[in-house]
Amino acid sequence: MTSPRRHRPPVVPFALWDGGMSAFSSVILTFVFATYVASAVASEGAVGDDAVQAAQAHGSQVLTTWQSIGAVAVALLAPLLGNLADAGGARNTLLRITTLATVVTVALMPLVALDADYLTLGAVLIALAVVFSELAGVFVNSVLPEISTPANRGRISGTAWAVGYWGSILCLGLVLVLFVMPGTGLLGITGEGGANYRAIPLFVALWILVGTLPLMLRAPRHPAGAPGERWNPWQGYASIVRRVLRAVKEEPVMLQYLVASAVYRDGLGAVFSIAGVLAANAYGFSTVEIIVFGIAANLVAGVGVFLGGRVDDRVGPRPVIIAGCVGIIVLGLVVLALEATLVFWVAGLAICLFVGPVQSASRNLLTRLSLPGRETENFGLYATTGRALGFLGTAAFAATVAISGETRTGILGIVIVMALGLVAFLPIRLGAAGRAATSA
Repeated sequence: MTSPRRHRPPVVPFALWDGGMSAFSSVILTFVFATYVASAVASEGAVGDDAVQAAQAHGSQVLTTWQSIGAVAVALLAPLLGNLADAGGARNTLLRITTLATVVTVALMPLVALDADYLTLGAVLIALAVVFSELAGVFVNSVLPEISTPANRGRISGTAWAVGYWGSILCLGLVLVLFVMPGTGLLGITGEGGANYRAIPLFVALWILVGTLPLMLRAPRHPAGAPGERWNPWQGYASIVRRVLRAVKEEPVMLQYLVASAVYRDGLGAVFSIAGVLAANAYGFSTVEIIVFGIAANLVAGVGVFLGGRVDDRVGPRPVIIAGCVGIIVLGLVVLALEATLVFWVAGLAICLFVGPVQSASRNLLTRLSLPGRETENFGLYATTGRALGFLGTAAFAATVAISGETRTGILGIVIVMALGLVAFLPIRLGAAGRAATSA
């Protein structure tokens, strides 16, 4: 009676991992702690509006500089560790190490006192957590084909993404009530020395640990692709180079997809990474309003990706990706054309409806294009190509703002990146990988 339970694929733990780790991206990276570091910590002690603005600009520069350094680290390490995971069968060990490293790094963030001298420490810790969490994502993504079939992979992937968004909603809501409103939160932690904001990472670290622990304990065994062979970093990089060169001849579709998806995925990432900045600077949202918008955005995105996963199973990932990109482009142009705050709320939330399905379908499509036993390595390349072109969305946003002198016009930069990614994706001949499994 217990045997079927023992061998049941760990679909729920897989989804819970997304629900746990999403708290890092939503609370730490996007809406709360990074803002505390780049704004409050950076400007502490500055006197006068001009000095405060200059200090905050410096804070943003330091934060993004260290994140750029982290992006280089991910680009270098993701394919290497993916190769180690597949060749040596170390996928589950690396998943646990990188996940726990994320938890520990987040738990160290309360060390960032409300003092400008702690700006660099805050930026370094955030960048380190980004590196560990993205590397962990490489190993978790490679679990997907092992716990699903081609017929239900879209649903499982979409449901996990939805749990991630819903986890963000719950965590953001608890952070708002327990730590932020009405200045101390229900826990009564005062804002003196930034204590209430510095306590938030401890809560998030615990949240991540609880959510990710089930998969760390129940991840399916990942056999070594080259058992008994000695492995070192140079051999790993050499293997990656040989694989890319071989793929030029044998898997050109895979390489085309990696490049095209890197472009539109960067546009998707920019949608969320600049949402708080856009709401604050272009529409005058307060911190509480930004968090409320973040909760609403994650709610809509969760519904979208939950439904999108089921559409993915019915029609295949290719139509979902195309429809999602088109929807984001059109709605982005609507926000650009109409200045009203209500338009930002409605169209902005509608954009979130499409972001999740595109992300989920993209993950599903890569598993369909991957040869058995190469999933982790391919997701390493997936992360690397994404990081190699990871400057496009933010750079396009910054460039259009610099040219126009208005924050809101930065939306045009993101729309352009999404359009370029879509144009690169459309000609790719995906064959059965892009269609529903039942029609393949």
